[in-house]
Amino acid sequence: MMNYELFKKVIAERIKEFLPPGFMNYRVEISTVRKINQEKDTLIVRPENTGDIAAMPNIYLDEMYSLFQECEDLDRVLCKIAAMIIHYTARFSTEELDLDLSKRKDSIIMNLVNTQRNKELLKTVPHREVMDLSIIYRIIMGKQEQGMATVLVNNTIMEELGMDQEELDRLAYVNTGRMFPVEILKMSDMLYIMTNESKLHGATTMMYQEAVEVLADKIGGDFYLIPSSIHEVMAVPKEKGNLKSLIRLLEEGNRVCTQDFEILSNSIYQYDRSKGTFRLAASYYPQDERKGA
Repeated sequence: MMNYELFKKVIAERIKEFLPPGFMNYRVEISTVRKINQEKDTLIVRPENTGDIAAMPNIYLDEMYSLFQECEDLDRVLCKIAAMIIHYTARFSTEELDLDLSKRKDSIIMNLVNTQRNKELLKTVPHREVMDLSIIYRIIMGKQEQGMATVLVNNTIMEELGMDQEELDRLAYVNTGRMFPVEILKMSDMLYIMTNESKLHGATTMMYQEAVEVLADKIGGDFYLIPSSIHEVMAVPKEKGNLKSLIRLLEEGNRVCTQDFEILSNSIYQYDRSKGTFRLAASYYPQDERKGA
């Protein structure tokens, strides 16, 4: 079976054989992109003039190689890649995805990521650090039931928008709260979940003081906040929570239940209701960090 490097080369050379004639003048590119908590080799098929198309999907080649290892059928993999390109480029209309970012300031939102796990990414994007986390910014270019097309705001885009990091942060705070309203769910007297109505990147809700105060009122006092993923956080009353048990719960959840790119933190936070502030309460070290220690 061909190795991964040869696989990437062959995919790039042959993908146009499986695409409609309208794609024949497109460029085929392979690049490494930094995603949340990871780097990925991607295949991009793009037009010479980016104004000719609304969305250009990233095809993650490691995932396609895993499929190839399972089926050992290169044409089948190429068919799947072609279907993904056709589907995603047609999903959003050009009107929905106006590429003039200056018209999209009302669609700038914020996401939370882990600072340590995204050190390289954070060198290239505006961000604000909060405890062991960092707030980064995205522009929503199109939104449908099946998903969203977004652009990560890097330092170059921030300059093109004519904004500094503080302006970006203020605007993203307002937009995120408006577009993704907070939702607090009571699972039991011992457990609450806070996310947003879309259940996407809902951990960002912990940045909203009013929402956190509502959560504290429902709990009736101080609480521990468990960052179960980038999509939600869990809250446990301090008086009923055991930190050692909770950190074990977080470690197991991150290791077994949460996909790597959705892990938010290795730490649990404590909310002080009287001060209205969070602080780090406990942390664990992942196995790979222990080996490097």
